[in-house]
Amino acid sequence: MKKFLTLLFLFVAFFGFAKNYNDGYIKYSPTKLSKADKTILRNIIENQNKSYDSNGKMLTSVIRAWNYHTDAMSGTFHQVRSSFTYAVSLLDLGDKKYKQRAFDVIEKTISLQDTNPKSPSCGVWPYYEEEPLATKKSPIDYNWADFNAVSLLEIYMGHKSELSEALQLKIKDALILAARSIEKRNMGPGYTNIAIMGTYVTYVTSHLFGLTDMQKYANDRLKRFYDYTLDKGGFSEYNSPTYTIVALDELNRMQRHIVEPTAKSMIDSLYNVGWTMIARHFHAPTAQWAGPHSRSYSTIVDKSFYGILYTATNGRFDLGVKPNRADVKTKHKLPANLYHYFLNPEYPRTENDVFEKVEPSVKGVTFMTDKYAISSANRSSLWNQRRPVLVYWGNTTKPHYLQPRLLHEFYDFSAGSIFTKQKENRILAAIGYDTNGGDKHISIDRLKNGKFKMKDLRLRFEIGNSTDVNSLVIPKSANDSFSFAVDGLNISLQLYYAAFDKYKGHWEKGSDQKNSWVDYVIYSGPEVEVDLKEIDNAALGFSLSVDDNNSESVNSMIQKGILRGSWNGLEVSVPLKPSKGMPYLLDKKE
Repeated sequence: MKKFLTLLFLFVAFFGFAKNYNDGYIKYSPTKLSKADKTILRNIIENQNKSYDSNGKMLTSVIRAWNYHTDAMSGTFHQVRSSFTYAVSLLDLGDKKYKQRAFDVIEKTISLQDTNPKSPSCGVWPYYEEEPLATKKSPIDYNWADFNAVSLLEIYMGHKSELSEALQLKIKDALILAARSIEKRNMGPGYTNIAIMGTYVTYVTSHLFGLTDMQKYANDRLKRFYDYTLDKGGFSEYNSPTYTIVALDELNRMQRHIVEPTAKSMIDSLYNVGWTMIARHFHAPTAQWAGPHSRSYSTIVDKSFYGILYTATNGRFDLGVKPNRADVKTKHKLPANLYHYFLNPEYPRTENDVFEKVEPSVKGVTFMTDKYAISSANRSSLWNQRRPVLVYWGNTTKPHYLQPRLLHEFYDFSAGSIFTKQKENRILAAIGYDTNGGDKHISIDRLKNGKFKMKDLRLRFEIGNSTDVNSLVIPKSANDSFSFAVDGLNISLQLYYAAFDKYKGHWEKGSDQKNSWVDYVIYSGPEVEVDLKEIDNAALGFSLSVDDNNSESVNSMIQKGILRGSWNGLEVSVPLKPSKGMPYLLDKKE
């Protein structure tokens, strides 16, 4: 009996060691989810099942419009990244009926990786099965090595005992190829989520498979990102509702899997940096993430953010939104010293930021009261992911926003560059044009020689989450001051300068099922070709204030081709002639 118990003890010890791993650098254990997490995951999976192609063994999606990294404009396509995350979810759920499907998805999707050692994209996956990298015309997204390797690591570490030896080997080979691609690309610390994700992939992969040269690379990369971020005081994608959460998710993943003390200390510090930026810009009366935002996919925050805050505060912040994200293993924790920003904030207050110290610097101002939050970045582009000027008001149930947008064919025109100055509830702004700027994207579809075609170009003051167009007014002439009130907030505007070559603009207002707006229409009519390099006078200037009784108009003048505006102690300027690198033309001596 004693011998049997001894053997049993050894078996259990060995079995436990085989399933749980910690070598002093990385740790992992089999995935185990709570009943609540499994309920969330099951609901998500049941919805994803509708897009599963049992013959193609991947999830599908329908493309209906232009996308940054795809050739196709329409059709049904088999998705790589979402198929990998689907496989992770299927295995995490632990339902036997889904295991073989997960294995099928992994086998099929891994096979789409570029494995040609002579190819510059070796180790990378395409977006879709139908657009292999070898014949792809649109730019390859090298980030797909990072994103998909993260999913494969979750599968390998969380479910290794469930995988056949053959599938383990395929995952190992795919991970090493992806990690080598990441190492070769060597993305700098300025691209936050990829800098973190690539560090995680190379760090964990190198320790899993004994790649000593890559272990040094991953260590150095983590230290480089740590030093860069602490010196900057935050992530490069400053105050980003999209990328700060992505960064925190990846840092939390690192916290779970990387245990070496020096690395862990750096990771924990970076995690606090991300949460501090969120806390300082959180506007409790509207439950919105106040601007300015470097990159945002939605001006009103996604409600999943409230689920994150619920978990991170142990339920103390509760807007009735519980966690519902597919990544149920990520459990955030708000640092204790930041609770007051969410539960007992002090208003009014101003948050001043220096997002980029190197000249020309990028600075942010966020003024918050118990009624509204108004913010600006001193220089930025008007790309659809930027929020350089932003106002929030309303309440947690129905928040509103005001966002100026420069629209070309009713899509945000990235070639527009904006300069601002702000003091509390007042912002003075000027807009110029970058001859080397982008159209829909800041870099992927840059203007060729400063030329573009247009049927419509306009400056829009968009009122979010309000369709009451009757409350809006338009001025009698182009440069008159005007005011209107929306849900208790008085908004005052003046377009103090508006010129675009020979075109004469006009004001109009409108709405759709979500938002309303006041537009200054620069041009609307038959398609014309524009050559920005041949234009000598193209600029916009406006003032914006909220709950302001001051009716002072902006003073503006032209000096040596520069538009200068001054108003209530604020001064801003912009070149009238479109120029290459417009966001960086004006230095600190402006």
